[in-house]
Amino acid sequence: MTFKSVAVTGAAVLFTIASAVGASAADKPANYPTRPINLVVPYPAGGGVDLTARTLAAQLERTTGLQFRVENRAGGGSTIGNSYVAKQAKADGYTVGVLANPTMAISVVQGRAPFVKGDLEPLAGITFAPAIWLSGTKSKIAGKSFKEVIAYAKEHPGELKVGVIPNGAFDIATRILEKQLGVKFTIVPFQGGKPAAVALLGGNVDIAANYYDEVAQFIDAGQMKLLAVADNTPLSQVPDAPTMKDLGVKIPSGTWGADRLVAVSPKVPAEIKAYLASIINDTLKEEETREAFEKVGIELIPLTAEEEQARYNASFEAVSEYFQNAAH
Repeated sequence: MTFKSVAVTGAAVLFTIASAVGASAADKPANYPTRPINLVVPYPAGGGVDLTARTLAAQLERTTGLQFRVENRAGGGSTIGNSYVAKQAKADGYTVGVLANPTMAISVVQGRAPFVKGDLEPLAGITFAPAIWLSGTKSKIAGKSFKEVIAYAKEHPGELKVGVIPNGAFDIATRILEKQLGVKFTIVPFQGGKPAAVALLGGNVDIAANYYDEVAQFIDAGQMKLLAVADNTPLSQVPDAPTMKDLGVKIPSGTWGADRLVAVSPKVPAEIKAYLASIINDTLKEEETREAFEKVGIELIPLTAEEEQARYNASFEAVSEYFQNAAH
């Protein structure tokens, strides 16, 4: 099952939002908002999800005249920030999560999160960014192709250090490589994509798993080499980078990356959810918004609440399937 295909067909209907959100903006609730709205990011500043949230905040301020602030609540492989949005923050519409799957689904399925799938309700999808693997100029494998890196790893098991966010898409995609290609890496955990990228630049790891928008400047400057894309579809920004299909690795499409979405607690009043979904979706449709995201290296792939709910469901199904298979 893939996120992209399910999202397009979208069978699940988010009734509390869909009934109120049409082609035109939903009615603005009385006395809301009266202060800035917080966009909570469960990762450190400087990473891909953070960049997505900051770009979205700027565009929402442009289209609505309202104030949006980005609040980073990193830690626990995103569990701290996700939990804050789902269970801890007051459900009044002033706390909105800019989150990422399947990392969130992984923590829930493994029982590491103090919330369940139904404790978050998607309002919109922003994009899907596949995980990518990179080497740096200070890596012992600098300049090598992906196939050459794998050959080196087979000859030197455990020698290559790979920086990942633990228990997330980067981590699992890397472990899929290990299993299918018969190699062994030393996994080095980081709390976000930016710290992993900094470690790669400094030669503290040999490979980093990141998203393109987190490291585009370093690729362009020749400080990093894109080794491979953890998906079967070429990366639009670097179409000649090898995919898993190209390299003979069996991996489901649209799965191991970042489904970046906007979500709130389902306890937020229905009229506020409808209004937020409306202004976010209307903003994401604008050409100026698309151009703003492109400037920071993000391909905008907007989804409505209903479509994102379907992709959200598919994420949990894919993660559950992975761990069921891994147990055998």
